[in-house]
Amino acid sequence: MVNCISLFCAAFLSFAALILACVACAGSTKNYYPINNIFEAQLDLSKLDVTKVLPELPQSLSSFDTLGLPSYVNVGLWSYCVADSAKKVTSCTSPSGIQQFDLQQVIKDNIDNNQVAQLISSLAQIALPEKLQDNMTYYNNLVKCSFITLLIGIIASGLNIIANLLRWVLHFAFVTWVSRFLSVIAFLGLIVSAGTSTGTYVYIKNALQSNYDTYGVKMSLGLNFYAVLWASVAAALLNLIFLSAVKSRRYSYMRPIEEKPLV
Repeated sequence: MVNCISLFCAAFLSFAALILACVACAGSTKNYYPINNIFEAQLDLSKLDVTKVLPELPQSLSSFDTLGLPSYVNVGLWSYCVADSAKKVTSCTSPSGIQQFDLQQVIKDNIDNNQVAQLISSLAQIALPEKLQDNMTYYNNLVKCSFITLLIGIIASGLNIIANLLRWVLHFAFVTWVSRFLSVIAFLGLIVSAGTSTGTYVYIKNALQSNYDTYGVKMSLGLNFYAVLWASVAAALLNLIFLSAVKSRRYSYMRPIEEKPLV
């Protein structure tokens, strides 16, 4: 009975971890609710100081309205969405591999004014905090790590469900240990992904906040994304705990029958 309860709980939790991780991975890939409201971080460009960010533009073009930039940019794992001043998402980019955090490229790609776009010949003309630009390679390596480990966690969770179902039929120690091994991989993949993503964007958020008075760009974390991702971590951990309680096979103790001496 204990085995059945543990296996059922483990299967349910592994399935929950898989679904939650997939939802986090799919965030901001399409402009459909609630996917378009799941993102790692949101860039607020509504107070962008054009004269500091684009110092080479003529004075007549140095206004936020002239650029045609979106007020908000929601950064996902492998795509991003743009939103208006009411934070309503208007469009999302197509998934294109691992999404790198490149604020200069985001600004350049979203300038709708053709006259302004023609004047910006290179990313070097877009000025942003040196602290942010100098460590861009380091940030993006962490973003890649977060994306790859999340995929590992998703794959391991899916395989763990299969192993769990096999364990219902095959009462072998090998099947039990394979299931436990996959649950460990799933948990480690998900917690590394959640940890690196959270740490990276908290650091970028603080870097932008310290320069907000100069550039007018700030960032906030996507609470929906991290709630879903950390919930998948919790489900994977509980799955591992329940699998640890599963026994490989049933054991029974046979008490020898004592022979009564003949009188």
